[in-house]
Amino acid sequence: MRKKFFLFYAFCASAILCFMGCKGEVVDEYTTHVASFRFDFQYGHTQSYLYAALNSTNYFCFLSTNPIDGGFDLVTEAYGNKEKNVEHVTEAVLNRSGRALGLNNSLIVGRSSFQNGELYVFDRQCPNCFNETNNKNFALKFKDSQNVYCDRCKRVYGLLNAGVVVSDSLQHSTNDKLFRYRATYSGTYFQVSSN
Repeated sequence: MRKKFFLFYAFCASAILCFMGCKGEVVDEYTTHVASFRFDFQYGHTQSYLYAALNSTNYFCFLSTNPIDGGFDLVTEAYGNKEKNVEHVTEAVLNRSGRALGLNNSLIVGRSSFQNGELYVFDRQCPNCFNETNNKNFALKFKDSQNVYCDRCKRVYGLLNAGVVVSDSLQHSTNDKLFRYRATYSGTYFQVSSN
């Protein structure tokens, strides 16, 4: 009986440790920064890089919006494509979607085949530079189809493995991973939220 009791407590302790960081803090893979975006593909826009990123693996795009009269432009960029994809979206869709796209009005969206096609939505802002300076002007750029980098700190982040730092040529003392937002995609509706 004591052995079963000990095994039960050992299991509970190991489960708790799985949810704890090195400093005893609960590790949450999602950021508390604000992002709110809902997009309905029933109105079209299936030629955007966003649609491709949601419906395939190992393909990521940058997503941003620009307000214009009567709606906004949905702007997507993908590695290897010289042209940005810009599509006008009407005010009716805008009112249903909301447009808080992270710290610098830009997200990174895609799926990882390494994680069974898990959907990732990251803030395009370099998290380490933001944490060091509280400045939102450090937008990440594509290094290749699976990695993004920051011009300021020279860190490279892997998109296929939850946004961790995969290269740090300047050997910084901290290497926070990309800010990640909660997201769902039903095949028609794509939604990003902070909670």
